[in-house]
Amino acid sequence: MATLSDREIISLSGKGQLIAEEFRVESVTPNGYDLRAAVLSLDGKEMENGSIPSGRHFLVATMEYLKLPEDVMGQIWVRSSYARRGVIGSFGAVDAGYHGTLTLSFFNSGTDELKINRGDRIAQIVFHRMESLPEKSYSQRSGNYQGSRGITVKGGN
Repeated sequence: MATLSDREIISLSGKGQLIAEEFRVESVTPNGYDLRAAVLSLDGKEMENGSIPSGRHFLVATMEYLKLPEDVMGQIWVRSSYARRGVIGSFGAVDAGYHGTLTLSFFNSGTDELKINRGDRIAQIVFHRMESLPEKSYSQRSGNYQGSRGITVKGGN
């Protein structure tokens, strides 16, 4: 498995792959892309800008709409600027072939209230090209979240 470089991320996104909507070259890193907050959800209430109290769980939908090729998967990391303030994230891998925005789960374990605004870079995704194509694509295996937009709390099985 190889990690995609900034050149590959820019090239593929320019062709409507990887990041098909809301791509910003300013969010590209040498080996990834900084995902931006579109909508927050705290206690089921959605908002574009918000303050997250200490000790609270919250969800963030990304601005970017991903369109991963069948041989590229993603790993997500909390941006270090948030981690240093006590923000913890719980993320799964982004399956090869996934299309949609992402709903990211965070917890503010810091002592201070956290302010997040629409467009803030909150997490980084690193893309990996797999050594071979999967036997079955994401949509064939489950596809529970395929085509998601905004905060998505429940999928299929």
